[in-house]
Amino acid sequence: MLRSLSLRFPPQATTLAKAITFTETLWQRPQVYGITIDGPTSRDLDDAIWIESVATGAIISIHIADVAEFVTPGTLLDKVAISRTTTRYFGESRNDPMLPRVLSENRLSLLEWQDRPTLTVRITLNQDCEIEHVEIFESWLASKKRFSYEEADEVLKDQNSPFQELLQTCYLWTGLLNRKRQASGAISGIVTPGSGAWIDEDGNLIVSSKKRYHANIVIQEFMILANRAVAQWLADADTPALYRNHTAKAIAPDREAMFQAILTMGSLAAIRKQLGNWLNRAEYGPTLIGHFALNLTAYCHFTSPIRRLADLINHRIVKARLHGKELPYSKTELEQLGQHIATVAREEEKRKDAHFKEERKRQHRETLKAPQDLDQLLEKDFSQLLKYSIKNEELELIANQVEARMNDNRLQVQDLYLLLFSSGHPKMQELTCEHLRTRVQDAASIIAMANDMEEDRSGFSYVDLEEPPFASWVEVEMAGKVLTTKEPAQQTRKQTARHYACLNWIEAYIAGALVAPEQRVQPVLSEPEKIEPMQKASKAQPMHPILQKTLKEGQNFVSMLNNLCQALKWSNPEYSFTETEEEFRCECQLEIVDVLVAGEGVASKKQRAKNLAARQVLELLQSKAKQG
Repeated sequence: MLRSLSLRFPPQATTLAKAITFTETLWQRPQVYGITIDGPTSRDLDDAIWIESVATGAIISIHIADVAEFVTPGTLLDKVAISRTTTRYFGESRNDPMLPRVLSENRLSLLEWQDRPTLTVRITLNQDCEIEHVEIFESWLASKKRFSYEEADEVLKDQNSPFQELLQTCYLWTGLLNRKRQASGAISGIVTPGSGAWIDEDGNLIVSSKKRYHANIVIQEFMILANRAVAQWLADADTPALYRNHTAKAIAPDREAMFQAILTMGSLAAIRKQLGNWLNRAEYGPTLIGHFALNLTAYCHFTSPIRRLADLINHRIVKARLHGKELPYSKTELEQLGQHIATVAREEEKRKDAHFKEERKRQHRETLKAPQDLDQLLEKDFSQLLKYSIKNEELELIANQVEARMNDNRLQVQDLYLLLFSSGHPKMQELTCEHLRTRVQDAASIIAMANDMEEDRSGFSYVDLEEPPFASWVEVEMAGKVLTTKEPAQQTRKQTARHYACLNWIEAYIAGALVAPEQRVQPVLSEPEKIEPMQKASKAQPMHPILQKTLKEGQNFVSMLNNLCQALKWSNPEYSFTETEEEFRCECQLEIVDVLVAGEGVASKKQRAKNLAARQVLELLQSKAKQG
C-alpha cells in the first residue's frame, strides 16, 4: 500500500512549481481554440470545449490541461499529488488543491486568452450520436472566453454575442447525447420528479440547493463523452490504465425495473438507501470491467488532471502511447494506486460525515432552544429537525409545532412516516392517522417508504375483491411473515379502497392488531351506501361553510377540499400528474355517487399544480351548490 505524505505542501514543491518553464518543443504543437465553462469562483480550469457542425454530424473537441508534461512520476510534486489524490472543495470559494496553487490556478489553468499546453480529444459523431472516430493529440490552447454556467445560459438569448451559435450547437448536441444515454439504459442522469435531485455517474443521489443550468449538462455530457472515448481508445489497444469500473449487486433488479422504482419512490432518503442496496462503489483498476450506471463497456477519468490523481495517471499513459514509449506503470502499480485512491476517499468521507453530522446536531440543538422560531423553518429543514428530535427522544419539544404544521397540511410524507414508524409516541401516532384520513392517498406512499427503510420488510401487495363495492387488504411481509388486517377497506372505487386498506394496515400495525392472511374476515357484499349528490343535500341542510368561502390566491385548496370531503362523507379526491421538461399538469377527480367533478392545474412545481387543480374543483362545487 502506498504511504500518504503530509497534507501541507513542502516548500520545495512550491519552489519546483514556480521553476517550471515551457520548453521550445512545446510551442511546436498545433494551436487549438476553445471556451471554458465553470463555476463563477472556480480557479483551477482544466478543460475547455469546442464544436464544429459537419454534414455527417459534429466534431466535438475537449481540450484538457497537460499536467503530465510538468508533473512527472517520482518527483516531489508527484508524491504530494499521490498523498492528496484530489483537490478538496469547501463551500463556494475555498479549496485545498492537489497541486500547488501556482500550478493549479495559474501556470496550468486554462485562463482566458492565455496559451496553455493541452491534450485534445477530438471526437467525430454521426447524426445518431455514435462515435465514428477518436483522435488524441498534444496541442496548445488559447481559450477564447471564460464563462460561468449562468453566463453561458444567458448567451443563448444574446443575438449580439459571437458565441451564441457555438453554444446553441453545444446545447443541441448535449440534448442528443443525453437522450442517447438514457435510451441506452443509463441510470446516471435520472432526475427524480419534483425534487431536482439527480443520480451522478457513480450511482449516487445528488441533492443540491444550487440552480442547475443547461450549461451544467453541457459540461457533464461532453466530459462523459471524452472519458468514454479515451477509455475505449485505451481498451482497443489493450492498454492497462486506471479504468473507472462500476457494478450492480446480485440482488439488483434489471435496468427498467430500477428506473421505474427510482421514479416512483416516496422520498429521496428511500432512493438513496435503495441505490446503496443495489449498487457497488465505483472503483479504479487496470482490469476493464465496465460501468453500470453509465451502461458503458469502458470508462475512465481523463478530463480533470489538475484536481484528480486518476486523470493525471491516465494522461501519462496516453502520452506514453502517443510517443511510442514504455508505459509508466505496471498493472500491479496501477492496482495499488487504485486501492490507495479508494482508501483516501473513504477516510475523507468518514471525516466529512462526522463533521457535518456534528454540525447538524449543533444546529438542531440551537433551534430547539428557540421554539418560537420553528414556524419559520422551511419544510425540508423542519423534516431534519423532526428526525433529530425523534432520534434523541425530544419530540415533545416540538410537538406543538408538529400539530400546527399537521393542521396546515405542511408536513411532508417522510415526516408522517417518521411519526408513525419511528417516534413511538402514541398521541402523535393517533394524530397522524387522523390526519391521514384527509390525505389518504399518502398512506400507500408511507407503507412503501417503510418497506424501503425498515430492515425487516420484504415487500407489500394488495388483495382485492373485484366486485363493487370494492374490498381491499394490504399484505406486508415482515421478518419472513405476511401480516394484514382482519377487515378489508370497502369503497365504491378500487383505487380508493386500496388507499384506505393502507391506512387500515397502518392503524392496525400501531395497535398491534395485524393478523395472518388466513385470519381475514370476508366482507358481506352489499349495495354501497348511497350518498345523496350535493345538489339534493343542499336543499335539506345548510350549505357547508367551505362552499360559501371566497377562494383567494395563497390558500391551501388541497386541504380545504379534503376537509370538505371528510365533513360530507365523500370519497377523497384523486390526483394524477403528467410532467414535461418545464411544467407539471395535475388532474383532480372527485366522485360523488354518479357525479364526477374534475379540475386541472398547470404549474412549474408539482404542489402548485395540485393546489390549482383542487381550487378548480372547489370553484365547480361552489357553482353547483349556488345553483341548488
